[in-house]
Amino acid sequence: MVVVGLLLLLDVAYFVRGSLEWFPTDEQQDKIRRVTGAIAALLAGIEIGLWWLLRYLRRGGHPPRSRA
Repeated sequence: MVVVGLLLLLDVAYFVRGSLEWFPTDEQQDKIRRVTGAIAALLAGIEIGLWWLLRYLRRGGHPPRSRA
């Protein structure tokens, strides 16, 4: 979870900073934002999945009960 969290932080920092070129074009900035946004969504999903798995394993492997 720590590794995925660090990757997510780096991805968000790159999303905010944008292209590492001196004078990036608007098209380059748009590409960077799309790709880093997609990667951030993927990493956030993985982080949530790992968090859920950790909670599941800490409860002794019993699936969570619905409260309906």
